[in-house]
Amino acid sequence: MTIGISAFAGDGGRSGIGQYLTHVISRLPDEAPEERFVVFTTHDAVGDLGLRDPRLEIVSFPSWVEKPVVNILWHLLLLPVLLRWHGCDAVYLPAGNRRLGWWYGVPSVGTVHDLAQLQVANKYDRWRMFYVRRLLPAFMRRLTRVISVSEATRRDLVGRAGVAADSIRLVPNGFDQSRFQTVDRARAAARVADRWNVAGPYLLYVARIEHPGKNHVGLLEAYARLRATGIEHKLVLAGSPWSGAEVVEATARRLGVADDVVFTGFVPNDALGDLYAAADVFVFPSLFEGFGIPLLEAMMAGVPVCASDRASIPEVVGDAGLLFDPDDPRAMEACIHRLVSDNKLRQRMIRAGRQRAREFTWEAAAGRVASVLREAMA
Repeated sequence: MTIGISAFAGDGGRSGIGQYLTHVISRLPDEAPEERFVVFTTHDAVGDLGLRDPRLEIVSFPSWVEKPVVNILWHLLLLPVLLRWHGCDAVYLPAGNRRLGWWYGVPSVGTVHDLAQLQVANKYDRWRMFYVRRLLPAFMRRLTRVISVSEATRRDLVGRAGVAADSIRLVPNGFDQSRFQTVDRARAAARVADRWNVAGPYLLYVARIEHPGKNHVGLLEAYARLRATGIEHKLVLAGSPWSGAEVVEATARRLGVADDVVFTGFVPNDALGDLYAAADVFVFPSLFEGFGIPLLEAMMAGVPVCASDRASIPEVVGDAGLLFDPDDPRAMEACIHRLVSDNKLRQRMIRAGRQRAREFTWEAAAGRVASVLREAMA
């Protein structure tokens, strides 16, 4: 059998969806050794995806095909033609909450990571909100099988997008465990001080700088309260600036904590392990997540986790972290303060976190995706 794969909308590997594309697609040949794969992507993304298996045939296009309107039309008009041209028996769309088509001519499987656009007001501009609210749910309903990365997303697919429950399969994400489990804390702290000039203890949040969805503003309000109590920790916000980043920066200035907040920008993989390992507490105040890979990365790196109690986040954290109401800066402050001040609790959360993180691997995720593809083709 030949399976076509749409490997667009991966953000160059800078987002959770980008990581998903890279890790799942590269492992599919091992999990489905009898199948052949044709991967459709752009010239620029070929290197980001790191696809080297000879059974992953790459069909690439100019970078302008990745532009949103062009890419939407590509999926609607050209993808069915390409699937037929390359003799594909099925199609897999691993960024199914960003790019889907209406008709493919073959069985289709799409992974939906989240439906944040139906939960967070003003997440995108008006035209993009029209696409993700009105068109994408209809496209999702036409898939042969829908993969959900969490139970929270599965509920949203049924309740908000009208997807048939019997077409949905739950396949949790994995993460690259090897990058986070063996980093020495003291050496990591020295490298963090050298690279970002962060000396001393700090709190960490890894997420693109986006307002309001990632809730950096709420975290800054909680952090300002913590600083008023005498806490010496800096706050490190690691992530690329996205929509609303200027609001986050302005809030830090308004609250008088700008000198104690470090914006690192995008952090490459070779430095991310250090940033986690040297942190005292990992805070994850997001208002909505389809999964939340940084939670697993932090837990594997040995950092106690304090996280929002919304959407899929409690599923991922389990009993290996503390939860708070992300709309309540006082609750967030109290949660962080507990982990900073109670060493016994910190050590218990660190042990529980590492044990919890070991349950999630990309090999398991890719294997289950392969099973859903076989089911769809059958």
